[in-house]
This record gives sequence, structure tokens and C-alpha cells, in this order.
Amino acid sequence: MTSCKRYAMFVLAAVVLAGMAGNANGAEKIKVLLLGGRGHDWKGFHAVLAPVLEKTGDFEVTLSADLDDLKAEKIKNYDVVLFYGSGGDFADPAQEKGLDDFVRGGGGLAGVHATDAFKKSDVYWRLLGGRFIGHNGGSFMMRIENKKHPITATLEDFEISDETYRNSFHPDFKLDSLAHMDRDQEQQSMVWVQQVGQGRIFNTTLGHDKKAFVNPSFQRLVVRGLYWAAGRESKDPQ
Repeated sequence: MTSCKRYAMFVLAAVVLAGMAGNANGAEKIKVLLLGGRGHDWKGFHAVLAPVLEKTGDFEVTLSADLDDLKAEKIKNYDVVLFYGSGGDFADPAQEKGLDDFVRGGGGLAGVHATDAFKKSDVYWRLLGGRFIGHNGGSFMMRIENKKHPITATLEDFEISDETYRNSFHPDFKLDSLAHMDRDQEQQSMVWVQQVGQGRIFNTTLGHDKKAFVNPSFQRLVVRGLYWAAGRESKDPQ
């Protein structure tokens, strides 16, 4: 065998081994489409949370204010769609249908402080489960209700300063609450999950502003929720 052939075979073997090692080190990154562009500090939310997610090495976050990214030909490029903030309406039925088909077909969906949005859409209400009807604010305790669920299995009760969203639940939604707020008469769920079709949905009404964004327990909740929505094992941020 000539030296050139031996070198070519060595290079080919190195490429194959490198590919095998890459596959052994874990699955592909979870591609998250973060949709803002409406009410609340969506840019601030991205600025705080995207580095936390990317530091795990498991997430690739794309920030967008364009609802056309929900259309079938674009949304298929993502594993999870994350809505943040209030307000907005679907301008094209293909946006709403793209989101609905994506989730029912197995795509992940997450909402953070996002139930006060798309109030003309029954699809959005059904997918997130709740629709905002009012709030108070200030500091309060969050109580973990379900220690067996992968999202909240490692979480402890925590204090946070935030808005206290109250919601009207969709008639076709059955609440599976993971955590609720605890302050006098305010005892409503602020973290829940559901499955629609083949898709997993994680929602928390926490997350009004930077005081909430930087809370370590809030960050753990969101990161673990996104892992779960993507069908992966829930892990804490680094």
C-alpha cells in the first residue's frame, strides 16, 4: 500500500471516529424559537435567559418578533416554541394553524408570562390552557405541588417578586398544576403542564420583569420546563 493510500485511509478513519464520538456525546441541540415583539420586556427576558440556556450546551435560542415564523414551512425548523409577554393577534390564519399543527404533531410549546396574549384565538387559549383575567403583585411564596413531575422533582418552595396572574381556564383544559402561589387568599396555580396531541406544553405565568428573570429558582423552573417540553430529561442550569 502506498503512503498516499495509507494517509487517505487514516483521514477517513479519523472522520468516522469523530462522528461517532459526536453522536455518543449527546443528542442535537434543542432549537428554541422565542417569540416576543409584544408587551412586557421581551428583549430583557431574552438577554437574561438565553445565556442561561445556551450555557447548558443543549439549547440554541432564536429570538423573533415575526409571527410568520409560526407558519408550517418555518416552524418545522424548531423543537420548542416559547412565547413570552402579553398582547398580539394572529394576522394570518396560517400562523395559528402552523402553531396548532406543530404542537399536535409532537412539537414542544412553552409559555412564560404569556396568557395575556392572542385573546381572539381559541387555539392559543386551548394550547396554553389559561387566559389572563387579572393580577396583583409583590413578593410571595411559590409552593411546589408535584415533586414527582420531572420539571419540579428537584425544586423547593421559593420566594419571588412578581405579578400574580389569575386565569380563566379553557373548557377543554384539565389543570395539571405543578406549583401555586401562596399569599393569604391568593392560592392560584402559576405553573402547569398538559399534552395536546403528541405535543408537550409547559406554562408558567411567572416572569413579569427582571426581578423575576434573575431569580435562580425561576431560571431553574424555565430551563427544566423547556427540557421537558422538548421531550428530553429535565436538568438544572449550570
